[in-house]
Amino acid sequence: MDKIKYFEKIDKDLINNKALNSHEKLIYIICKSFKNAPRGCRISHKYLMIRTGIKTKAKLISHLDRLSLFGLMARKQIDNGTCHYVFDKPTMQEYIQHNLNKRRKISLSKNRHKRNLDRALSYPNIINIPKVIK
Repeated sequence: MDKIKYFEKIDKDLINNKALNSHEKLIYIICKSFKNAPRGCRISHKYLMIRTGIKTKAKLISHLDRLSLFGLMARKQIDNGTCHYVFDKPTMQEYIQHNLNKRRKISLSKNRHKRNLDRALSYPNIINIPKVIK
């Protein structure tokens, strides 16, 4: 039995876009190819890293952030390693707002933890031990 081949139609403006690098274009094309999947575009970071050859998760996330910044797509984490990617503007705005709120909560939590640590270290019965440099 022959294998079914699928083709993806890509706008030439994406290919000619000088603001995006080759990894960002490839990530966009891969995600866009899953747009019509039964549950939408749900791809893990690991899958994208394998398909694109990107070595680190941090680099992949920076590429995904740039695609969001240019308004091409947005993502929302739905499981531990899987994100849901969307391409329509209203849903993108909702996902971007969700991510901003999530980052704000994380930042507030870190600041609260730092204040509690500073307060604990300021007690008079705490002895600060300086680092010994050899």
